[in-house]
Amino acid sequence: MVRLKIHAIGKIKEPFIRDAIADYAKRISTYSQLECAEYPEAPVSDYHKTTIELALVTEGERLCSGIDTHDYVIVLDLAGKQLSSKAFADIIKRCEVEGPYQVFFIIGGPHGLSEDCRKRADIVLSLSAMTFPHQIARLLLYEQLYRAFTINRGLPYHR
Repeated sequence: MVRLKIHAIGKIKEPFIRDAIADYAKRISTYSQLECAEYPEAPVSDYHKTTIELALVTEGERLCSGIDTHDYVIVLDLAGKQLSSKAFADIIKRCEVEGPYQVFFIIGGPHGLSEDCRKRADIVLSLSAMTFPHQIARLLLYEQLYRAFTINRGLPYHR
């Protein structure tokens, strides 16, 4: 069984989004162990480029904590590769069958991700060319994970 770990900056504030994520997390638990760690956004006192870069480094260290060299890391980033749900399901299936059996998903904060996070990624993935609030991006990730498991098992959820 593949283990999924999500490391994200920020908390889910909206109750309806928390409820939807909890529903998908429950569905996913049938197929995989799932953990989510939320880290606080690094303070940015001004919007100077150097200040933001320092915040990204701090956040990046938190986001990448606990990742081993053999873990598979998927970073969510607007500049990443866009995949179909089927292609995403293929990645999950490959990790389930061949390993690594622990997959990390990294979701940065409003300023993005550190370069170290991107470099650690096995794949940099974009959920869409559109920009979403981080709370919605996390919900979309949960939905796509559930969809991937149903695709891989030939269940009717994905039509």
